[in-house]
Order: sequence, then structure tokens, then C-alpha cells
Amino acid sequence: MTRTLSLCLALSLAVPVAAFAPRPAAAAIDGNKILRAADKRASAFEDQAYDAVMEVYKRGSKQKTLRFHMTMKGLDKQLIVFTAPGDVAGMKVLMQDADTLYVYSPEFKKVRRIAAHMQNQGFLGSEFTYEDMTHTLLSPRFDATFAGKKGSETTLVLTPKAGTSSTYAKLEVVIDAKVGGVTQIRYYDGAGNLVREQIREDWKKVAGVPMPMRITMRNHKTGNETVIRLEHVRVNQGVRDELFSRRTLLRG
Repeated sequence: MTRTLSLCLALSLAVPVAAFAPRPAAAAIDGNKILRAADKRASAFEDQAYDAVMEVYKRGSKQKTLRFHMTMKGLDKQLIVFTAPGDVAGMKVLMQDADTLYVYSPEFKKVRRIAAHMQNQGFLGSEFTYEDMTHTLLSPRFDATFAGKKGSETTLVLTPKAGTSSTYAKLEVVIDAKVGGVTQIRYYDGAGNLVREQIREDWKKVAGVPMPMRITMRNHKTGNETVIRLEHVRVNQGVRDELFSRRTLLRG
């Protein structure tokens, strides 16, 4: 589930003389610089909150609809509280940083930490995983290489940094300057197979910053997909750090 949240590439205009200069080779374009700029644009708000509807599709048919409330401070602190349907209402997911995630079960009234090797599991039957929550900021976890530009779209290939664990051998990130952010993320396994794809659509401006209101995660192995639609987005409300604590998880 990730921010579900805008990543924007800053394009500068060349001075007229540059129009006569040869275009730089792909190898000369710094993919890491582009990715860091995208992360910076994604961090436009000190905090944000929204309600969301999550629809889970299996074999082309909608299986269930869930509702949750998301609160974020920066991009590395996140709290998800499920509100519907009744069998999941009260379940909470907390990310204190990219390496520290917890889940609260209202049924057992217990908090458990999500181990690193468990973060690639989908939650509540959806195609989104706990690991997706850690991908709101990409430059701290991945090295980026410029892969090409077509029209308004720039593609980067991301590989995990040394010492960083990831389910995927590489990611392809597409940044569309027309909408002002990342529109696609493609996930590849060690054999080079495309296994998942995230699509960000229905872009709207929130406090002047472009943000996708519809995020789809598609499983290319099964054909199943999950769609998240954002509603009632609020930003810069002065969210306190204390919200992102185990104590918050245990509150009713």
C-alpha cells in the first residue's frame, strides 16, 4: 500500500545554445539524481491523511471491498486503520520506519512485528504487501540507472543497494512529466520475469501537488489485481510523532 503518493521529475529547460549540442548518451544521465529528485517531490507534505476503498479482484471478479484510514508523517511513518468490513474493522498496520512494521489484531488484542522475510506477503487477500509500504521512498533502498525517455515518460531501472533486502531483483519506474509523477512501477524476479505491476491513475492536485487517486496492483502470475481509491485527502495537519507508536495500536 503503499504513498500511494506522487513522485515528480524536475525537467529544466536548456539554454538556446544547448539546442545545437549533441544529446547526452544514456550512460551520462544520472539515474540516481533523477530518483532523488523524485523522492524529494514525493515528500512535499509534512503529513497527510486520507480515507481509502480497497477492492480485491480474483479472476476478473470483485471478491471483497475493504475500507481503511491512512495517516502519514513524511513518508517513513505510516498508520493504517481498517474500518470495514466488520471482520477486519480495528485491524491496524504501523510502519515506524522502513525496517520496523507492526500489525495489531483486534481479535486477539495483540501486536506482532512483521519480520523482514514476511514483508512480501499480501495482506487481507490483496495484491499489496507490507513491503510496498516501505517503497514510498526509493532512493535510500535502490540504485537507479537511466533506461530511456519516450515523449514525456522517463524510465529508470532500479536494483537493490548493497546490504538492502528486497523481494525483487529489479524495478522499472516510469515517471511521466505530463502528470507530474510516477505512473508505473514494474517488479521483476531474479529470472527477469515481470511478476507485478503498479499503475497510478486519476491524478489530481492536492495543495498544488499532483497525486494519484487510483492505484492498481496487478499480479502477472495470477492475473489478479487490487485497486485502491483515495478519498478526502488532507495534508499538513500537524500530525504528532506519538501517533506512530505501539501504544496507539493497542488503543481501541
